[in-house]
Amino acid sequence: MASVLPCISGQEGSIPMCLPRRLRGRRRRNRLKKPRTLQPLHSAGLAASRAGRPGLKAYQLKKGRPSLAERRRHDGPKIMGWTERASIYQEIETHRRRPLVVYITSKRVGVYGSMATDALPFLIDQLDALPTGTKAIDLMIVSFGGDPMVAWRIMSLIRQRVQKVSVLIPQSAYSAATLLAFGANQIVMHPNGHLGPVDMQIVTSGGSGAPKEFSTEDITAFIEFVRDNVKISAQEQLRILFERTCFEVGSLGIGFTARSSKLAIDLGERLLALHLPDDDGGAKRKRIVQDMCKKFQSHAYPINREEALDIGLAVNRRRDKKLEDLMWKAWLDIEAELEERIPFDPIVELMKSPEAGKLAAAVPQADFPVSASVSFGAADLKGAHTVSVDPVPFKLIIALTESCRMSNRCLQAGKILSCRAQDLSIQYNLVTESRTWETNRK
Repeated sequence: MASVLPCISGQEGSIPMCLPRRLRGRRRRNRLKKPRTLQPLHSAGLAASRAGRPGLKAYQLKKGRPSLAERRRHDGPKIMGWTERASIYQEIETHRRRPLVVYITSKRVGVYGSMATDALPFLIDQLDALPTGTKAIDLMIVSFGGDPMVAWRIMSLIRQRVQKVSVLIPQSAYSAATLLAFGANQIVMHPNGHLGPVDMQIVTSGGSGAPKEFSTEDITAFIEFVRDNVKISAQEQLRILFERTCFEVGSLGIGFTARSSKLAIDLGERLLALHLPDDDGGAKRKRIVQDMCKKFQSHAYPINREEALDIGLAVNRRRDKKLEDLMWKAWLDIEAELEERIPFDPIVELMKSPEAGKLAAAVPQADFPVSASVSFGAADLKGAHTVSVDPVPFKLIIALTESCRMSNRCLQAGKILSCRAQDLSIQYNLVTESRTWETNRK
């Protein structure tokens, strides 16, 4: 705390004794103001709230112009947003001489989005906004996948309007996103871009009731392992193992798995047939789909551009450095807006909120002798101190479709309800209040 000068009257704000006589009259007229008490700066948020300016950065509380390095250290990279990002899309369109449409689903840890039917109306809006006479377009996609039928519907919608489609992949396009790329005349992969296997992923409750996730190839791999590696060939033993598998997965799950395996092959061949000739009776299409379904031992295996070329996919052989730079620049800005490098953890969100002080407050403790017998009743709890923890709001971007003409974003908003349990752990529940698509046009 700032020191206060001794005063004639012994009260702050009176005339200080140490002032020269010639200045005391002037101070009488101007009235000496009460010295301001200095508060310790524990954090930027605390200092900002005390100053009545919540949300200010630490450097914004200082006098003078902050350095660029200091602003970047506190703010991170600048996020352009769609209105500024549209200029990058325009550059890509000018360079490629065709319109560009972007479809992204969140890959942020804790906020995984998937390719789903709710995006179709907004992709249709993007296609309807294409310039008249458009014969070819680029579709930039980044996604971990989703509904395979959505991949077929998106490519069908595009093919009804244009003759040629190129898919741009700046980063990851796995599972159903890879299926979507099958239907493109050309796949332009950034060096950081990857495709993924297209074997279907199944989620079922099984006999135990707990959800189980597995690939359509897992059951076949299990039977082959038992027969070829364990050397169990007796029909009775194989029957027992199969019954056990049905119990774990469910009989209907086995049937659904068989149909899903056929669906992956059928969709893959149909999408490739949109541009691959049928000169060899479709043998090339069958070979590509079989490799993409069975060659890799993990559904998460990242297939780079060289491997995709070896498999026979229509990946660009000649790299376009300017296009790659523009693709990556656009993706980095989208990545920053979706906060992909920051996992969404409700506990972390609570600790960043004003409610953190209540949830992490000190716990009063009492020391009793070891032999003491302590008991509490309802009457003892009547005067107990209680704390009310307010809900903490959150807002997440699940998916987006963009072009230089319009932007659509799927937003999920809600509140985090929390409390501190008797064992001092923080319990929480996420309540979704809305999940809507937001549209912006130039």
